[in-house]
Amino acid sequence: MSARMLVLAAFLMLAGCAGSRNDTAADACSKAMADKLAGKTFSLDRKDMVARAKDESADTVLIGSTITFDKGLSTEYQQTFDCRVRLGKTADVIYLQFNWNKEDLKKVSQ
Repeated sequence: MSARMLVLAAFLMLAGCAGSRNDTAADACSKAMADKLAGKTFSLDRKDMVARAKDESADTVLIGSTITFDKGLSTEYQQTFDCRVRLGKTADVIYLQFNWNKEDLKKVSQ
């Protein structure tokens, strides 16, 4: 194998690993939300979650994205969330917060 082929192979292997932390964190957040919101209809944009994932430290990833409830229904609404995942032997959600929009709460109470 030529040196050029070895460099290309190494580059492709590294490129394949680049998103794995974000993918793992998005999976952990998705599962945690499914557990917390059992019985509710919601959808997540996994691509957006992975794209917005940020390394906070060597073992922690923060994802801030949007969740949609009752998608396609007249009661559909969205809100943002923050999810922090500690990566180690397992991916553990250590923080999950749904960020309610005060304007949405005013509409409900009127």
